[in-house]
Amino acid sequence: MRKLMMAGAAVAALFTGTAQAQVQQSGFFGSIDGFYWFTGGSGGINSGNGFLSGITFVPGDGWGGSARLGYRFDGTAWDVALGGKYGDLKAGKRRGGGVNDFGVDDAKTWNVDLEVGYNITGPGWGVRPMLGVRYQHWKHDMGYHPDAPPGCCFNDNKAYGVGPRVGFDGTLNLAGPVSVFGGFDFSVLFGRTKSSGGPIVNSGKDSRTMYNFDGRVGLDWEIAPLFHIAAGYRLDISSGTFFKNEGFVPQSGRGERVEHGPFVRLAYNWGAPPSGPAPVQPPKVAGKKSYIVFFDFDRALITPTAATTIKQAAADAKAGKSTRLDVTGHADKSGGDAYNMALSLRRANAVKDQLVREGIPANQIAVVGRGESMPLVQTADGVREPQNRRVEIVLN
Repeated sequence: MRKLMMAGAAVAALFTGTAQAQVQQSGFFGSIDGFYWFTGGSGGINSGNGFLSGITFVPGDGWGGSARLGYRFDGTAWDVALGGKYGDLKAGKRRGGGVNDFGVDDAKTWNVDLEVGYNITGPGWGVRPMLGVRYQHWKHDMGYHPDAPPGCCFNDNKAYGVGPRVGFDGTLNLAGPVSVFGGFDFSVLFGRTKSSGGPIVNSGKDSRTMYNFDGRVGLDWEIAPLFHIAAGYRLDISSGTFFKNEGFVPQSGRGERVEHGPFVRLAYNWGAPPSGPAPVQPPKVAGKKSYIVFFDFDRALITPTAATTIKQAAADAKAGKSTRLDVTGHADKSGGDAYNMALSLRRANAVKDQLVREGIPANQIAVVGRGESMPLVQTADGVREPQNRRVEIVLN
């Protein structure tokens, strides 16, 4: 356990020290990972009977995968996500010598996670602390020996637990579509172990508190708006999943199992906003009242801040007896011209709909989309700029 906590603290310090973070835009988000694991650690079985003292059960290397699906609520920093992971480790090297030359034939692990995240963003960065619950299940087929008959001497060991999980995720924009990301999480699981065996060791059960630490770091590339590919390295540590046996040779064991290796990822709706100054109001048109509302990247949804601005514009229009409201939509230069033109028109229509809900007659609202042709801030093509993702309202 001490090794587990030390390793966890080291990786956590790495991630938090570099202020890397992962955030989500409004709407659905998800990712699929594939990874390869190298294994280490020990089963740590210690028996008072010298016949079996000092045996360790460590599986070999293997592969695995994980997936996550979530939703960030529009106009808020909160999201919810459901995820899972599966790993399949093959036969490990036999440890010890002589009669203690046992090993692990096969080991499988899977878990389910439910979490709530809170997204905090800044210029080119974001942080996403999360709180959740994890269920995890381990299964070890153990006990092969070069001189043992079939079925001897340990058949399998199962462990399962459920408990709270806390973590920290995120991304840090480096340049253009490239970001560095990292994260870690820690779980305390309350559950049981159960083993069954052959003629030497019979079945047994043991209540157990188990611990998980997961860490990851890597590079991400946004290949298209909201679509990403990534590659990196991950470290998973489990403690306390080994078993207790009661039978001809009573014994029990705890230990740490370390799994680490490279992974690749395909993700949707993932990343922090690029660097840039905070949105500002555009210059006012002489003799006319004007307002501006801003939008998230690739979104036409009205945020709470935008709704407040639109409500004020509608109130001023009614108070000033305006006969026409010009609503003009704009987009930044990330994406193609045709797509951005359609996006700017969707944004303008979203503002019009909100104005109608505030009591402005639809026939008094003139809507037009300008695409990326009239940026408030000049940028190179392909650059995301928060101030250019806007709709302007002018009262006449």
